[in-house]
Amino acid sequence: MVDVKPIKVFIPVDAREIATNPYDVIPEEEIARLRENPKSFIHVILPEGEEEKYENARRALKYLVESGALKGQEESFYLYKQENDSWSQRGIIGGFSLKDYGAGRIKVHEKTREKPLQDRIKHIQFTGAQTGLVWLLLKSNQKLKDIFDNVENTEPLLDFEKYGWRNMLWRIPEEFNEDIIQIFKGIDLYVADGHHRIEAAYRNMKMMEEKFGEGPWSYVMAYVSNDDEVRVLPYNRVIRKLPMSFEEFLKMVKEKFDVLPNDSHPSKHEICMFRDKWYKLIPKEIPNDVVGSLDVSILQDQILGPILGINDPRKDPNIFFVGGEQDLEKFVKDGNDLVFSLHPTDVKEIEAVADAGEDMPPKSTWFDPKLLSGLVVFVFEENKLSS
Repeated sequence: MVDVKPIKVFIPVDAREIATNPYDVIPEEEIARLRENPKSFIHVILPEGEEEKYENARRALKYLVESGALKGQEESFYLYKQENDSWSQRGIIGGFSLKDYGAGRIKVHEKTREKPLQDRIKHIQFTGAQTGLVWLLLKSNQKLKDIFDNVENTEPLLDFEKYGWRNMLWRIPEEFNEDIIQIFKGIDLYVADGHHRIEAAYRNMKMMEEKFGEGPWSYVMAYVSNDDEVRVLPYNRVIRKLPMSFEEFLKMVKEKFDVLPNDSHPSKHEICMFRDKWYKLIPKEIPNDVVGSLDVSILQDQILGPILGINDPRKDPNIFFVGGEQDLEKFVKDGNDLVFSLHPTDVKEIEAVADAGEDMPPKSTWFDPKLLSGLVVFVFEENKLSS
């Protein structure tokens, strides 16, 4: 079973003013603009400074609470829904046991890196809070959907537009609590987004429990959605500079791929490429293993690594990543040499990789829309905000 419980959170009085996208997807120009507003949650999730930034985050969170911009709520589960004309998604927000994460009942598909992980741990330790949602998935559950349908018929706590999406938050009535707890017994969950956030919360839990035993820090604030109610968009690759002529590169690609002209919409096991025009690459061989057969793996293992020498895409300065639906041709027109457009990774592929205990290549999934930060804040050490 996965142990789940309602949690006490703070929510904003003016969510449109306070809430932002997650810290790791906000463009630099937007960060600068958001910092002009003292009530923006940017001051909590991306505080200014070097080592002093963690203390600045604590002070920013304290200011929002003391000024009344964030209001404390009773212990509850919450329903969070985002919608526009093209898509709608919803999920439950609550506290999920970090011991279950440590025991492998909350499964991962991605490795964490120590530098950003230590950054998130320090952030948690200074603020005494979890300020961003971890996104989890469960295999489609009709009982949970029925609860969502019931709650949606009531008045939301928050209802506002941001980043082109209508965001709504409901407190789930207490009468559903036991049903929710029972739903999560006997099932596994999957981390969709937020691997560093949940691992940081887990390491903080271990340190806190050594000193104080179990407490609210033993749970992670997470949003859980049914796996058939999420949208994964492509995570594309841009190559700054080819280390050879394009003609030589294309010749090497043709050894492993059938190359067709003029197509920018890849299906599964197809890769589209733009230079002066669009090309479609169809691999001549597709590996049988669960990770190797992913389109992001085929691109990495058959082109980026052996032909372009990009063996560590996280660190190589010759590559960057573009998530979501964008005009990819503009990146070549802006001076880069090549763009690869990929078919989105399927949710079932994510679950299969996690079930196998394997890891996907970096930047394999782009979930959209993003879950806003500052919509719910889980403060588990309130004394941190009184000093």
